[in-house]
Amino acid sequence: MEVENRAAASFNAGSGLASLPLEILVRVLAPLHRQDWARAAQACTVLRAACISVLGTVTSLDLKNAGAWLDDECFRLLSTRLGDRLRRLELDCWHLSDGSLANLPDGLEELALCGCDHHSDEMLANVAQLTHKTLWRFAWSGFGGNVTAAGFQDIALKCRNITSFMIDSGSGMDVNSVVCAVASNCPALSELSAYDLTTKTFSHISSCRVRLKRLRHKRRVGWALPVTNFTLFLLISMSPMLEELHLVDKSDVDDSGGVTDIGLLALTERSSTLRTLKLKLASSSSSEHCSEVAVMELASSCKHLTHVELSNFKRLSDPPVYELIQRCPKLVDLTLDGTPITDASLDLLASHSRFLRCVSIKGCKKLSEAGLKALGQCDTLESVNAGQASGVTDAAVVAICTGNPGLKALVLSHGNLSDMSLQSVAMCNHMEELALHGCSRISNSGLALIATGCVHLRFISLSYCDHVSDSGVMSLALGCPRLLKVRLDGCRLLSNPSVRALCQNCPKLRHLSLQYCVKLSDNVFQHLLAAPSLRFVDLGRAKLTADGIMSYRQQRPLVELCINGVPG
Repeated sequence: MEVENRAAASFNAGSGLASLPLEILVRVLAPLHRQDWARAAQACTVLRAACISVLGTVTSLDLKNAGAWLDDECFRLLSTRLGDRLRRLELDCWHLSDGSLANLPDGLEELALCGCDHHSDEMLANVAQLTHKTLWRFAWSGFGGNVTAAGFQDIALKCRNITSFMIDSGSGMDVNSVVCAVASNCPALSELSAYDLTTKTFSHISSCRVRLKRLRHKRRVGWALPVTNFTLFLLISMSPMLEELHLVDKSDVDDSGGVTDIGLLALTERSSTLRTLKLKLASSSSSEHCSEVAVMELASSCKHLTHVELSNFKRLSDPPVYELIQRCPKLVDLTLDGTPITDASLDLLASHSRFLRCVSIKGCKKLSEAGLKALGQCDTLESVNAGQASGVTDAAVVAICTGNPGLKALVLSHGNLSDMSLQSVAMCNHMEELALHGCSRISNSGLALIATGCVHLRFISLSYCDHVSDSGVMSLALGCPRLLKVRLDGCRLLSNPSVRALCQNCPKLRHLSLQYCVKLSDNVFQHLLAAPSLRFVDLGRAKLTADGIMSYRQQRPLVELCINGVPG
């Protein structure tokens, strides 16, 4: 007791934290994650002051998963404490008003805004006014609201130093006008990520003498630029220093011509610079006519590739994959969804790709348990997508998880799995995304294991897992408080307590899908009101009254509530 009293007296006399110079505490706290700063700030006034000082030294800040606490007042206060060293900011704007962006700190060079679903051009005007001298990288994601092409054109006119521009928005946005404005006013543009662009827009980009190094384009409608030989020739001709080409076709249009050997071999003209090549054809496409020889020649020429996707190439078999793996030893990311590869490709991949982090074999139907077990030899995998692939068994999952303890994302949908698989998954303590929809044999006992082991989980899909009931979902809600998105469609045993547990224990929950959960009643809306970050709810085919639906929509007008397939 005397020793304790002496220690307390010594602390009070100035030998504790209070006696340390603020600069020392700042250096100690600076390497920590921002969540750790928040915890430290709650410990005592000395650490709180140190954490506030740390904010003034950061150069990069990620607030895209901040949740409901990041409202206008919080962002205003935060902006006053951020120093002039901040150069990169990622910001979730869903709980912010248009005027809140008038508090952006000076000197920003990189700005990424997400959750911009109910805003107007005023927000973009604030961005343009405050960052026009320094901004060179701008990303925007928003679906809804009153943002127009004119708002982005204002940014293009004022922020002429932009070299990287990314936009993801709804069908109401005239994205072609936006991209044309950026190309016309930002001559140094080298990176573009957009959707549904037309041939005319790409011709305009070329006429502005813009030389893209990185291009990501997603086709969602039939009239947008398809993935064909013509497209590949066009993009190669306008991009002499092409480093990344990522083309995705999400439309249902089966284009004539498609991709043939000529188009694929044209990519070899950029073999000295190309590092990322991702081509995803439409799943219904029958216009792909690439031979194995063409893929082998591409792999042989483009030896610097680190990220490769050749999805829905129906003729892609093992020999060209061998060539790709052997000729590109620094592969980090490989996606071969919907291709007829066999176990032999996975065996070679496991033994020759020591830098591999991500593998996707979604929908590959010629694989067996032995092939998937080979992925357990990789050691370094962080993401595996084996959804709807053949050979997904308990033994395969045990091998993959045991051999790759650093897994962060795992898709095993429609696999022949039991709780034995979930016991191995629970050993992957870094897991953030887990898709198990259609795995009808898993039960609440398995989910209890996941809740204990995967505490960092942000996304989980358990749709049509027939044996999952309220107790399993409640375990997840208690053990995984960081959940952002939960899909429970077709889990007919679920009722209101599941929703209550998720809404009370997961403060950052944004997306909740409960189609065909027929036991839900109007009382579910009381629980949904307790979820401050919720943005999308699907309650299709539940036993809900018109009055209950209308009442919730009046109290949460910004939340997209989908009933029987009809959003509102």
